[in-house]
Amino acid sequence: MFTKAKVGDDTVLALAPLSVLPEYQRKGIGMALIKEGHSVADKLGYEYSIVLGSEKYYPKAGYVPADSFGIKPPFDVPNENFMAYKIKENASDICGVIKYAEEFGIE
Repeated sequence: MFTKAKVGDDTVLALAPLSVLPEYQRKGIGMALIKEGHSVADKLGYEYSIVLGSEKYYPKAGYVPADSFGIKPPFDVPNENFMAYKIKENASDICGVIKYAEEFGIE
Protein backbone atom coordinates (compact mmCIF):
# COMPACT_ATOMS: atom_id res chain seq x y z
CA MET A 1 0.00 0.00 0.00
CA PHE A 2 1.17 3.51 -0.79
CA THR A 3 -0.07 6.42 1.33
CA LYS A 4 0.35 10.11 0.62
CA ALA A 5 2.84 11.96 2.82
CA LYS A 6 4.47 15.39 2.69
CA VAL A 7 8.06 16.58 2.55
CA GLY A 8 7.77 20.34 2.82
CA ASP A 9 5.16 21.31 0.25
CA ASP A 10 5.80 18.23 -1.89
CA THR A 11 3.53 15.19 -1.82
CA VAL A 12 5.37 11.89 -1.77
CA LEU A 13 4.24 8.32 -1.19
CA ALA A 14 5.00 6.14 1.82
CA LEU A 15 5.21 2.42 1.10
CA ALA A 16 3.80 0.33 3.96
CA PRO A 17 2.84 -2.31 4.61
CA LEU A 18 4.16 -4.81 2.08
CA SER A 19 3.29 -8.39 2.84
CA VAL A 20 3.37 -11.70 1.02
CA LEU A 21 2.10 -14.93 2.58
CA PRO A 22 5.03 -17.09 3.70
CA GLU A 23 4.27 -19.88 1.24
CA TYR A 24 4.57 -17.39 -1.65
CA GLN A 25 7.69 -15.55 -0.46
CA ARG A 26 10.99 -15.69 -2.37
CA LYS A 27 9.14 -15.93 -5.70
CA GLY A 28 9.41 -12.29 -6.75
CA ILE A 29 5.87 -11.32 -5.76
CA GLY A 30 6.93 -8.54 -3.38
CA MET A 31 9.25 -7.00 -5.97
CA ALA A 32 6.52 -7.28 -8.62
CA LEU A 33 4.08 -5.47 -6.29
CA ILE A 34 6.60 -2.69 -5.65
CA LYS A 35 7.43 -2.34 -9.36
CA GLU A 36 3.74 -2.15 -10.30
CA GLY A 37 3.13 0.36 -7.52
CA HIS A 38 5.96 2.53 -8.82
CA SER A 39 4.55 2.29 -12.36
CA VAL A 40 1.09 3.41 -11.23
CA ALA A 41 2.61 6.17 -9.05
CA ASP A 42 4.60 7.42 -12.04
CA LYS A 43 1.46 7.59 -14.19
CA LEU A 44 -0.28 9.51 -11.39
CA GLY A 45 2.56 12.04 -11.25
CA TYR A 46 4.27 11.12 -7.98
CA GLU A 47 8.04 11.64 -7.88
CA TYR A 48 9.25 9.88 -4.70
CA SER A 49 8.37 6.89 -2.54
CA ILE A 50 9.60 6.53 1.05
CA VAL A 51 9.91 3.32 3.06
CA LEU A 52 10.99 2.39 6.55
CA GLY A 53 12.18 -1.18 6.30
CA SER A 54 14.85 -3.77 5.72
CA GLU A 55 18.15 -2.45 4.43
CA LYS A 56 18.62 -5.86 2.79
CA TYR A 57 15.29 -6.05 0.94
CA TYR A 58 14.26 -2.61 -0.30
CA PRO A 59 17.56 -1.68 -2.01
CA LYS A 60 16.81 -4.55 -4.41
CA ALA A 61 13.86 -2.41 -5.56
CA GLY A 62 16.07 0.66 -5.99
CA TYR A 63 15.58 2.29 -2.58
CA VAL A 64 18.53 4.21 -1.14
CA PRO A 65 18.96 6.06 2.16
CA ALA A 66 16.46 8.93 2.06
CA ASP A 67 18.97 11.46 3.33
CA SER A 68 20.71 11.20 -0.06
CA PHE A 69 17.65 13.11 -1.37
CA GLY A 70 17.48 15.43 1.65
CA ILE A 71 14.55 13.58 3.20
CA LYS A 72 14.64 13.10 6.98
CA PRO A 73 12.44 10.98 9.28
CA PRO A 74 10.43 12.58 12.11
CA PHE A 75 11.88 10.06 14.60
CA ASP A 76 15.18 8.38 15.35
CA VAL A 77 15.84 5.49 13.01
CA PRO A 78 19.01 4.03 11.51
CA ASN A 79 19.85 5.82 8.26
CA GLU A 80 20.03 2.54 6.34
CA ASN A 81 16.41 1.68 7.24
CA PHE A 82 14.78 4.96 6.16
CA MET A 83 14.91 4.89 2.38
CA ALA A 84 13.54 6.65 -0.67
CA TYR A 85 13.07 5.80 -4.32
CA LYS A 86 13.02 8.40 -7.07
CA ILE A 87 10.02 7.40 -9.19
CA LYS A 88 10.68 9.96 -11.92
CA GLU A 89 14.22 10.36 -13.23
CA ASN A 90 13.67 14.12 -13.61
CA ALA A 91 12.05 14.50 -10.18
CA SER A 92 12.41 17.90 -8.57
CA ASP A 93 14.79 18.21 -5.64
CA ILE A 94 13.08 18.00 -2.28
CA CYS A 95 14.35 18.54 1.23
CA GLY A 96 12.82 18.26 4.66
CA VAL A 97 11.25 16.04 7.29
CA ILE A 98 8.55 13.67 6.09
CA LYS A 99 5.09 14.23 7.55
CA TYR A 100 3.11 11.01 7.44
CA ALA A 101 -0.68 10.93 7.06
CA GLU A 102 -2.41 11.31 10.42
CA GLU A 103 -3.57 7.68 10.25
CA PHE A 104 0.04 6.65 10.95
CA GLY A 105 -0.20 8.32 14.36
CA ILE A 106 3.21 9.99 13.99
CA GLU A 107 3.54 13.63 14.95
